[in-house]
Order: sequence, then C-alpha cells, then structure tokens
Amino acid sequence: MDRPSVAGRAVAGMLVALTLAITVTSCAPSPTTTYRADSGETVTVDWADYPGHAGMDAADVLRAPPAEEIRTVSASILGEIEAHLSDEFALEWEDGPYGNEGRLYSPEGNGYGGESLYVTFNSGERESLGIPSRVEDWTRIMELISDVTSAHGLGALKRETIDPERAAENAERSGSDDPAAQWQWSGSAFGDSQWLSVSMNDIDRDRSGKAAGKIGVDDGWNPRSVQISYGATTLGSKDRVAFVDRIEPFEGLPLPKSTTSD
Repeated sequence: MDRPSVAGRAVAGMLVALTLAITVTSCAPSPTTTYRADSGETVTVDWADYPGHAGMDAADVLRAPPAEEIRTVSASILGEIEAHLSDEFALEWEDGPYGNEGRLYSPEGNGYGGESLYVTFNSGERESLGIPSRVEDWTRIMELISDVTSAHGLGALKRETIDPERAAENAERSGSDDPAAQWQWSGSAFGDSQWLSVSMNDIDRDRSGKAAGKIGVDDGWNPRSVQISYGATTLGSKDRVAFVDRIEPFEGLPLPKSTTSD
C-alpha cells in the first residue's frame, strides 16, 4: 500500500475503521448455510446473525488485546519504537498535525446485513523531528521497528514501496526506480488483528524536486521524518462472552462473500 503523502496515509488509516463503521444497505439477502452437526441435527445459520465481519478472521480478533486495553497497548508499542530510534539516532518526537488522541469506532455492519460486535481503534500519528540520510540508517530503522512489532505479535515490518508489481507507480511516487534511492519508504506490520504503519520521508533525497510539493507544504507534516501509527480491530471485554456464544453455530464454516458494504 503505497501512499502519496502522509496526509493521504492518515486518511487511508481512518478508512480502515470507516470501512466497518458505515453500513450501506444492499438489496441482496443475507446468505444462509445448512450443515449437519455432530449430534446429527441439521442446522441452518443465517449470516445476518454472524457477530464478526465478512472480511476478518474471528480467531485473529479474539487474539487482539481487549478494547479497554487498546490505548495502553498502542502507547506502549509506539513508545517503544520511539525509544529505540531515539537511543540510536537521537531523534525527537511530536504528535502529527491531527493529534495523537486516537479514536475508537463501533462498527454497525457485519457484511451480511446484521450487526457486528467488533470495534476498531486508530491511533493518532507520531512523527520525528528529523531523520538520518543514509540508506543504511533507513534500513536499520525498519529493523528496529520490526523488533518491536515482532515482540508484540504483529510480525516483521514489510516495506511496501518495493512491490515489483507496482514498480513504475512506486518509482513515480517515490522519485526513483532504485528502492534504495527513493525519498519515501512505507511499510506495515500486521498480526492478531493489529497493525503498525510506518512512513519514512526525506524530500532532500528526491533529485526531481517533486517531493517538496507532496508533503509538508500545506498539510503540516514534517518533510524529513519517521511517522508511525497503530490500529486494531477487537472486542470489548463485555462483548467477548456474547461473541463467543453467538459465533458457535458458525465455527468451522467458510465465510461467504459479503452481501452489504459495511
């Protein structure tokens, strides 16, 4: 997922939650599945009653920290990343121009015309006040961030602006077809229904001069910085028992394609 600017990335991050939070009614009926239970009973489930969401693995969401703890988890992960990068590169940090309060969204739709119990959290972004210029240092920054994300169950950070299937697009957007010379690197880690997004930017690395018009001019972002943000889709502690009870008839069944846009 390559993003043309940090402002665009912030909006994209919000859409992760809004994709679940906004329901558009569809004329298609909710799907049903009929199967024979171990007891020999024939069971028919209506996916409108599914408590999760069509696009998510319920097991991943159940492994995520509960909603009541998610702000603490977010602060811990982002704080550890800041500490490691500050220790090695003497970086200082501040909130992004949209603040660092973070927001918790209660989704309405499950993708089948019913209601989901999931909630989605998006942190605000944190950004450094500078960034080292050497490509070796940029690689090291990604390694340090990966150490933190892996320790918290999100896995290693994956750099997205080196996707060979989007080489031309990435070259145009990041100033070079040489991944090491690009002025913007972006990456993400995802695991247990949590994600960490990173963007590294230095407009001085762009020989074309186009980067200066993409970041920092009108949007308030530092054009020479590391930006980090955290998000998760999870359940509130009070909803977890109800979720486990409601999902039981659906366990082991493949998720049908969504019939509504949620």
